[in-house]
Amino acid sequence: MSDMYSKQYSFTNIAELMLSNPPMGRPEQHPLYVDALTGESITLFRFRQLVGLLHAGLRRFGLKQGDSICFYSPNNIYMGPFYAGVMSAGMAISPANTAYVLEEFEHQLQISEAKMLIAHPNNLKTALKAAANVGLPRSNIFSIIPDPQNRVPLWSDVLIDYSEPPLPPVKMTHEESVNTVAYLCFSSGTTGKSKGVMTSHYNCIAMVMETNSYSGIFNDPSVQKIVLAVIPLFHFSGIHRVFNMGIPQGNTHILMEKYTVPQMCEAIQRFKVTDFPTAPPIIIHLVNNPIVDKYDLSSLRALTVGSAPIATDIMVRFQKKYKHTVLFNSYGMTEASPVITYNKPEWAIPGSIGRMIPAMRSKLVDLDGNEVTEVNKPGELWVQGPNIMLGYKGNKEATAGAITKDNWLLTGDVVTKDENGNLYIVDRIKELIKYKGFQVAPVELESVLLQCSYVADAGVVGIYDDVQGTEIPLAYVVLRQEYQSQADTVCLKIQAWVDERVANHKRLRGGVRAIDAIPKNPSGKILRRKMKEIYKYQEQQASSGAKRISKL
Repeated sequence: MSDMYSKQYSFTNIAELMLSNPPMGRPEQHPLYVDALTGESITLFRFRQLVGLLHAGLRRFGLKQGDSICFYSPNNIYMGPFYAGVMSAGMAISPANTAYVLEEFEHQLQISEAKMLIAHPNNLKTALKAAANVGLPRSNIFSIIPDPQNRVPLWSDVLIDYSEPPLPPVKMTHEESVNTVAYLCFSSGTTGKSKGVMTSHYNCIAMVMETNSYSGIFNDPSVQKIVLAVIPLFHFSGIHRVFNMGIPQGNTHILMEKYTVPQMCEAIQRFKVTDFPTAPPIIIHLVNNPIVDKYDLSSLRALTVGSAPIATDIMVRFQKKYKHTVLFNSYGMTEASPVITYNKPEWAIPGSIGRMIPAMRSKLVDLDGNEVTEVNKPGELWVQGPNIMLGYKGNKEATAGAITKDNWLLTGDVVTKDENGNLYIVDRIKELIKYKGFQVAPVELESVLLQCSYVADAGVVGIYDDVQGTEIPLAYVVLRQEYQSQADTVCLKIQAWVDERVANHKRLRGGVRAIDAIPKNPSGKILRRKMKEIYKYQEQQASSGAKRISKL
C-alpha cells in the first residue's frame, strides 16, 4: 500500500461519516435538502432512514458489494440519500453528465459495468436505448421521480420497503477502505475520451477530514450554512461540497434542477443562501447581468469559484459589488477527490488559486523532467496525497500516463509559485478545453469531425470568449477538394453537423474555419499552440478590416 494512503481515520465507509453527522448535532428535523422550486425537503431523519432502507433494498434486489450503479439525472433532492445508500452497501455510484448523447452515455455504461441505472424522465429515452445497446436489462432501470409516460418504475417503489429493517453501512478494514470504489465519475483526464475515475471511500474520507484539520468545518455547530447547489451534482466539485462534506457539516442544501440567472437569484433571496460553489460564468452573471440587481442577495457570505480559471478583473469587480461576500478561488481535479489548493481571506490574492492543502505534497517539474525550485518560475504541478484516485477503471495505460510509478499525479497544468507559496496557473500542458467547468477533449471532437463527408483533416483548440468568461471549442478543417470553393457555407454546415452529434458543452461554439493544412510536427501530432497563433493573427486581421475565413 502506498505511503500516501497510510494515515488511518475513525471512519472507513464514507456513508458512515455522512450518517454520523459529527459533531454538529443537528436535530432530526433539520432540512438537509430542499427543492428550490417546490420547497419539498428531506430532513436529516428522512435522509438516514432512506440510506439504510436503500442499502437493504439493493441487497434484496440481488446486487452485491463492488457492483456499480449509474445515475443519469439533473440535480434532485433524492440524489443525496441515493448516493449515500449505494456507498453504504459498499457499491459504487457512477453519475453521468445529463448532456451526454447516446454514444457518450453508452461509453460510460460499458466502462462502469453498471448493474443498475437510475434516470430522470428527461433522460430516459437515451438511457433506455443505451442500456439496450450494452445489455443492461430494462428491469434494472428506474426513474428518480415518477415518469409521466410510465416507461420504468419509480426507484423507491421497488427498492424501499418500510417493513424490513434498514441496514447500517458496510464495515471495512483500512485496506478495504483504500481499495473500495465509492464514486466512479467520468473525466477526460488530460486527453481523449472520458475515463472512469476510481475514487475510493478512503479518498473521500481523507478529503473531508483533512479539510476539517485546516478549515475547522466541524468546529462551530452554531454556524448554519445554507448552500445553493446550482452546479451539477455529477461533477465532483458539487459532490464534495453538497454530499461528502455538506452532509456531515450539517448544511441545508437548496437544489436547482436547471440553472438560470433569475431562478438562482430567486433561490438566494427566498432561502437566504449563505454559501455556494460556483464556476466563472456564474460569477460573471453576478457581476454583469442587470437582472441580479432586482433581488436581495445580501445573505451571501462566501462563494468559491473553481472548475476553470477566472479572470482577475472579474474577481476584483465582484468584491467591489458584493462587499460582504468573500470570493475564494480554488483548484482541483476529479482525480484528486477533488481539492488541491485552497484560499483564506488573510492570504487570498486575486488571480491566485491559493496554496496546497496541508495533506498534500507538490512539486513543479519543467519540460525536461527537472524539478523547479526557483520562485515564480513555471513548471507542471505534480501532486501526492491521500485524496489521489486509485486510477482509471479498466485503463492501465491512461492511469500510467497520469500517475508516475512513485505516485505523483500529473495535473497537466503549468503553474508558478511565489515566495509565500501562492500558486498561479499560467498555462496548460494538457489539451483539454474547459467550457464553463466542463471538460472537452479536442481529440474526441476531431474524431467526430473526421467522420463528416466535407472534412479531409481537422484540428480543435480552445479560445477564450470574454462575453461568457469561458473557453469555447474552435475547429480548423481542411475541406475536401470539391468543397473548397464554398468554404463559408460548408463550414457552417460542418458546425451544425457536429453539434447534432455531441453533448451541449462540446458544441463548436467557436465556429469552424477552413485552413490549407492542420499544423503538425514530423510525427503527426497536432500543434495546437500553432493553431492558436493562427487564430490570434486572424483576429488581428479581422479587427483591422481584413476579411475573415469564416464566421465565429
